[in-house]
Amino acid sequence: MGLFGKSKKEREREQREKEYMNKLNVPLCLKEDFELIIDDVFTIMGIGTVATGNISAGMCREGEKACVYKTNGGVLETVITLIDIHTKERKSNGCGYKTEHVGLGLRGVSKEQLEKGDRVIVKNANMYGM
Repeated sequence: MGLFGKSKKEREREQREKEYMNKLNVPLCLKEDFELIIDDVFTIMGIGTVATGNISAGMCREGEKACVYKTNGGVLETVITLIDIHTKERKSNGCGYKTEHVGLGLRGVSKEQLEKGDRVIVKNANMYGM
């Protein structure tokens, strides 16, 4: 912020971010369980196991408990430690929303335990009283 308030560039960025957040329909995301179908898995030093994919429903937050439903029928419990959104349309706020492509840091699971097509689920529908 400048001496005389926000610059034109800062105001334009805030406006774009506000429009993007309105497009996401956050109240609807709060009413749905979070679901992400994994399209890639890798390991990053200092982060651990990272699963990427498009969020097909709901929203998730860093620190939430999640379950990975394997394509073979197994279930793994994990915690979301990091959410990296792949958009420049908004600032990172520790959340991922429906339609966004994200990378999720997952605690307690290894790269070898996950594969393409597994689903990461967070049961948070109606948790927030919306």
